[in-house]
Amino acid sequence: MENTNDTLTPRQLESRRLNAQKSTGPRTAAGKRRSAMNALKYGCCTGAYTIEESMKMLGEDPREFHAFRAGLIAARRPADAVELMLVDDIAALQWKKRRLDRAMEGMQVHNLEMLELERHRQALEVGRETADISQEEVLKSGLRRAPKSPARFGEILANLETLAVVISNNDFSQDIGPVITLLYGESPTLRGAEIANIYRRLGEGNVAEEERQTLAARLKIALEEEKRDVVEEYVLYLQEHVHVSPALRNSALAPTHPQWTAMIRQEYNLDRQIERKLKLLDQIQLNRRLEELAAMAFADPSNGTNGTKKRVFAKTNRRSY
Repeated sequence: MENTNDTLTPRQLESRRLNAQKSTGPRTAAGKRRSAMNALKYGCCTGAYTIEESMKMLGEDPREFHAFRAGLIAARRPADAVELMLVDDIAALQWKKRRLDRAMEGMQVHNLEMLELERHRQALEVGRETADISQEEVLKSGLRRAPKSPARFGEILANLETLAVVISNNDFSQDIGPVITLLYGESPTLRGAEIANIYRRLGEGNVAEEERQTLAARLKIALEEEKRDVVEEYVLYLQEHVHVSPALRNSALAPTHPQWTAMIRQEYNLDRQIERKLKLLDQIQLNRRLEELAAMAFADPSNGTNGTKKRVFAKTNRRSY
């Protein structure tokens, strides 16, 4: 025989009190909001929140749902509680599918927003005057080997322009060593070494005029080729990392998010459930109509003998399955 409260030991009473405290449900406002979402998961109302309030929390208009449900009831015309229950199930499943479609569209819009945000960050780099690289790295490897960024391209072009101004003045007495080191580091590229060697040769006083003109022409060509290569690299970088082309925008709509597979599976399950509910509703309504026709036939003797009516009803009913 089960103990009553009078016969329970103090330890049993304390145990029941602790269990009761754990079974009172959420107490905070945040906990109640989370538990209210169960109404959307299980199709019922929980706590102080109705399904309408839960819809509002998800940014949905309950009036649209009720209008959709009313239209479905008008189209299917349920005759009893069972048929109405099936119509309600279909309305709820279709509404969940609509919510899932909205989630998929939202994920695609989010991908576009993230793409444009990232490209906007890259575009802001274009206006920066200095590259995000340490002086030690620059002196060792040079700007030409530094990680690509808009500011890095800007610094390279600015230093090449400085060299162009010096060369155009035909004054080869200035020391361009710091600029060469800034551009190419400790180990210049072939073109960088060519520019430095030709400039140094032009700075020597024992160069004949004809050779001087030839070297000056070679220096200008090498510098222009270097500037052209840097500009081409910069344009390609902008196209790849800054500009948003129509093809890139469309690629952001691709279902590549890890949750996309689960959403597709959920959509398939909803479609299957809706299909089964519709078939069951069609079958129930067809059987009801056949029973109504049979009842009318039995009630009217002028339509033939009862045996003939029974055979017609049985034959028609077999065809319905």
